[in-house]
Amino acid sequence: MNSEQLKTVTVPQKLFESMIEAYRKWEKFGDEFEDFLLVSDEKFIEKMRKARKEHLGRRIRNLKVLKQELK
Repeated sequence: MNSEQLKTVTVPQKLFESMIEAYRKWEKFGDEFEDFLLVSDEKFIEKMRKARKEHLGRRIRNLKVLKQELK
């Protein structure tokens, strides 16, 4: 065996497809769980409402200016 053969693992295609599907489901779960945690956080919701209100009221700032102020 050469060194490349030692680095290769051969798995059946069906198993590989199952692994990909499991990964996709895990990613979806992670996204949904994060959403659940955020909507369960009253402080976060209040901040989002405030930000939306400011945005709709045109109380927004230039990103370049804000970055300069935060340096």
